Amino acid sequence: MFYNNGTIFQTTFGSEINIPKLGENLAQALNHIRIIYEFCNLKAEEYKKLIFETEEVSIIILKLGEDSNIALFFKQEEDKELRLTAIRRYLNKVEDLMDMDANEILFQEILVKEEDLKNLNNLLRETEQQIKALDDKLGDPSIIVSEVEKQKIFKRKQEYHEELLKTKQEIEDITRDLEMLKKKVKKRDK
Repeated sequence: MFYNNGTIFQTTFGSEINIPKLGENLAQALNHIRIIYEFCNLKAEEYKKLIFETEEVSIIILKLGEDSNIALFFKQEEDKELRLTAIRRYLNKVEDLMDMDANEILFQEILVKEEDLKNLNNLLRETEQQIKALDDKLGDPSIIVSEVEKQKIFKRKQEYHEELLKTKQEIEDITRDLEMLKKKVKKRDK
């Protein structure tokens, strides 16, 4: 497994292979493919897999995360059909796991955002109640409030209003993020 910058963070190769150089070359291969796309004026979207097959070895590079990849090396087997079938079966399993992990990450993000939204809505209600309590205090003729205290109350109300606006903006941002995450989930399910 390697990052886009070529750093290998997990390998099954032994010390006979120059691991840093391998990672560097794998990352360069991906960059060269991107350059080919740009050179040919093709839209270079995120790749899902890159397969390079020769008579003796097949190399499959899969995109794992935003910055991580996995390179799978398969040595030749006697029966070419058996080899291709085994590789495809293994590749399908890895892709299924990647899809499950990606969906799980999206669901976790949605749960966190929904919890944040719930907390912000509670904070919004509390702030509105505090503003109402200050308005009630100012509007109650039975409570005598000095000018100094009135100024403090007005200042505190202004702080609550600013907090209210900030909370409303956060609610809008999280709601927008939630909608985008839910669209991603629907898109992946199709």
